[in-house]
Amino acid sequence: MILRTLAAAALATIGLVSQAQAHGGVSLDQGQCIMKIGPDTMNFTGYQPLKSREQFCDDIPDVGPTIIVLDAVQDELRDMTLEIRILRDVGQKDDTENLEQNTEVHVPPKKYRTGTLNFEYDFAKKGKFVGLVTAKADDGREYVSRFPFSVGTTADRDFIIVAFFALFGLAGFGLWYKNSFIDKNKKKKAA
Repeated sequence: MILRTLAAAALATIGLVSQAQAHGGVSLDQGQCIMKIGPDTMNFTGYQPLKSREQFCDDIPDVGPTIIVLDAVQDELRDMTLEIRILRDVGQKDDTENLEQNTEVHVPPKKYRTGTLNFEYDFAKKGKFVGLVTAKADDGREYVSRFPFSVGTTADRDFIIVAFFALFGLAGFGLWYKNSFIDKNKKKKAA
């Protein structure tokens, strides 16, 4: 019974961790970071070249210089003006609330005929942010992709996850040891 409860708790935790790592408009699909923007998609890639050679898909691992690259998959996005805005998440009810005051990065609207938009920004502080990518067509259609992310908190989250599973494993080992050796010795002595 106890082992079933532990197994159920482990599966629930894995599900919660997976849900916590999925962010708004950005998701991982067959090894590619995909951002939905209206009916279209863009590939999303982030780098911190001074920290590591690793790419990231959603949360930015650490503070410091960061390069973000967005590649339009469909030609429709290449004919639209694209605008990027990174906002500090200060608990605002709506992204337009104190828009200029909360804006950390703004890449003005422009058509990117090659389909590739990139920018660099030096994130100075850890925290929560919201990315907004707006695509506007000449005929008035507009799509917005909103994706929350954090900067510099992935190491904290990873430590918590590792600590949880270490404690979980230790508890499982303790139960196994108790059931395998201590309870059997008590039964032998009682007999």
